Amino acid sequence: MHFLYCVKMNSQASNDLTQGPVPWTLTRLTAPMVMGVSSSILVQLLEIGFIGQLGTDQVAAVAFTFPVTMALSSIALGISIGVSSVVARNVGSGDWNAVKQLSSHALLLIALLIGCAAILGILTIDPLFRALGANPQVVDYIHPYLLIYYPGTVLFTLGMVASSVLRATGNAKIPGVLMTLTALLNLALDPIFIFGWFGFPRMELTGAAVAMFVSRIFMLLFLVYYTAIREKLISFGHKSMHGLIASWKEILRVGAPAIATQLISPVSGIIITRMLASYGETVVAGFGIASRIEATSVMFLFALSGSIGPFVGQNWGALHLQRVRLGIRAAYQFSMLWGLAVCILLFLFAAEAVVLIDDNPVAGAVAINYLSVVPISYGLWGVLMVSSASFNSLGRPLPSTFMSFTRMFVVYIPLALLGNSLYGYKGIFAATMISNILMGIVAYWWLRKHLEPR
Repeated sequence: MHFLYCVKMNSQASNDLTQGPVPWTLTRLTAPMVMGVSSSILVQLLEIGFIGQLGTDQVAAVAFTFPVTMALSSIALGISIGVSSVVARNVGSGDWNAVKQLSSHALLLIALLIGCAAILGILTIDPLFRALGANPQVVDYIHPYLLIYYPGTVLFTLGMVASSVLRATGNAKIPGVLMTLTALLNLALDPIFIFGWFGFPRMELTGAAVAMFVSRIFMLLFLVYYTAIREKLISFGHKSMHGLIASWKEILRVGAPAIATQLISPVSGIIITRMLASYGETVVAGFGIASRIEATSVMFLFALSGSIGPFVGQNWGALHLQRVRLGIRAAYQFSMLWGLAVCILLFLFAAEAVVLIDDNPVAGAVAINYLSVVPISYGLWGVLMVSSASFNSLGRPLPSTFMSFTRMFVVYIPLALLGNSLYGYKGIFAATMISNILMGIVAYWWLRKHLEPR
């Protein structure tokens, strides 16, 4: 009977990650993620190019919002990690009723958390960014931008959790294609709303937020249809609400530490942005340019860390421990090779990439300095991402939280403060590189010890 039930769940069964060659399975999972993540990041890079045509203050305004918008995304990502972990393990063990219930309850949980966070964010825009060091003119750009961006984040994070449910069942194709289509729609709408094309009003920076909002509505509507109607993974009927609190506890057992882990980065980002703001908005803008180029450069590593979780979770749930070890080893090897390739490319072509976004020579010099130092650590940063995702999928989120906390507050922030006092903002960038290298080594050693046969 159990076998017949799994056959009935035809598309879910066809996405079984516990069978087949490990490299091919990881490639099948990662390729759609690469397509989706790369298109999203490339669109963000092009968007900052559009914004750069408005002026350096507008670029600085977006850079100031990075830590705050990352904080909201971190909450959603933490819940996504939690639901992916429990869903993938239940898929591996064959319990599809639990999969459906957990998926439905996860969407309600993220809607509640991000809705409350967005309201709080709207109420604190001006005092928060004044405290971060933004001057009044930059705050005037930030305020209307975030009034649209915050509600749009609710749509975005609901879509993020729904996508994580599909990936946890082994279906990476639909989330990858949808991310790509959403990014292309966002790109098409950006110049229309930013510059006022085709009779639309010229909204400048606010137009970028409007483009994001509209494209996320498209993404969410399709995901709701696909997960609820097509795959029948989500239901909000009376019976589906049974065990809501129990599901939330199970999701948050992994998700709460994962949220804490993800929030560490934007909190430290606020501290770093405040340090950089002491050098002026142009330096913050240069950091923002470098951050967008960096995101494009490590998009394969982001995609890989998003794919390794479902693979590890399903195989751990099915007790295929050797496949878990082989998958993680392959992910490590790819991370190091990709990090080396990107480091060489940025060393050769960083200046050309920077000038395409903003021709301000001071901001450009800051970005080039960042991109000549930090990419040395990208390979081991990828190892850290893979290790953290794997620990979460094993149902052990605390090592990930500990490593993130140590990286940021024991290594990175103290080194950044020291580097800033000795070498200015260049010392901050060097601290980023050193912290990535050290914690990548620690992550490799820790996960390897955990997976050793006992």
